[in-house]
Amino acid sequence: MISRIGKLNEVKKTKSIDDFFISSASSVKYFSGFFFYFEYGYSPFHLLPAILMVLPDQDASLVLADNEMSQSDAVDPLITVLPYASYAYEQPAAPAEKMLNRIYEFIQKNRLGAARIGIERDTLPFSVTQTMSELFPSIVWMDISADIIHLKMVKDKDEIENIRQAAALSDIGQEAVLKYARTGMTELELFSLAHHDIEKSVGLRVPLMADLSSGIHTNSGGGMPTNNIIHEGDVILSDFQACLQGYWGDSCSTLVVGRPTADQQKTFMLVSEALEIGIQAMKPGVQAHEIDQLMRAHIGNYPHHSGHGVGTLYHEAPRITPYNKIVLETGMIIALEPAVYKEAWGIRLEHLMLVTDSGAQVLTTFRHRLQQ
Repeated sequence: MISRIGKLNEVKKTKSIDDFFISSASSVKYFSGFFFYFEYGYSPFHLLPAILMVLPDQDASLVLADNEMSQSDAVDPLITVLPYASYAYEQPAAPAEKMLNRIYEFIQKNRLGAARIGIERDTLPFSVTQTMSELFPSIVWMDISADIIHLKMVKDKDEIENIRQAAALSDIGQEAVLKYARTGMTELELFSLAHHDIEKSVGLRVPLMADLSSGIHTNSGGGMPTNNIIHEGDVILSDFQACLQGYWGDSCSTLVVGRPTADQQKTFMLVSEALEIGIQAMKPGVQAHEIDQLMRAHIGNYPHHSGHGVGTLYHEAPRITPYNKIVLETGMIIALEPAVYKEAWGIRLEHLMLVTDSGAQVLTTFRHRLQQ
């Protein structure tokens, strides 16, 4: 992987930060390479699965629960891994105390008792700041969440490749929906078949965020698959966000089981045209709200954003919304998803794309089709 810990020097200069505690799972992945397999849920033997502590140009250490060490091979070689004991049967579990000890040792070793420490305020446990403030009352805690969001918007080459691979998994899921959708099956059965094809293609468990809805349940944008039975003539809306080793793909499609109506065909074409308008407008120097405005002008209003960034989160900056005046840059990866929702059904189409110097490079190769 390309080392990204040096990027924190930018924040160090602008915010006069001495040290950084990176605590969100997505940012730990971004800066260190370590991926916490979140689908298991948080362990009762963790305070956090990992926290990255960076003293720019001097020391970078990843405090890692020992039952997460199987992922340590992915960690940036510039980073020292400091495991702490998690599960033990011989004595009561005390994961907070063990992790706090590692943090205390790092502060002591690097003489940071009066440092300005940058943190992600919303994800660093209160027990960390409270305990360390009691031990080192001169520490000043600085929220750098917005700075990290900014750093993550423009992707490095290895990130682009990782996201491209994740996007290919979302494509596989969409092809599976076209292949397997039948009357009489449930949404959940269809989802399971698509998820199976995705995981089979890479031989790994793949977390999959998904809308997969049918019939009238598509009229408000979809939702999680349920035991709703798919009927002849139903619209199926499938929005798949596959996560491959910590990076996400994203795509959405809509099809009709059986023969679509003239209105559905017309609406599908209208949404396709709006998506293509957005793709053609996606260039460096364009403001995010301009893309949003162009698609809504063609299609009419819809009750959600027109798109969003994708990376170590399935939904990150920049957001393609009416209010957002951020300027697009080469290296951003953005999903666009215009839609039309009617009383009995809805149609949404989405592609994921890389902003290049010459325009948008579409990363999702799936071809939207209204009929199987």
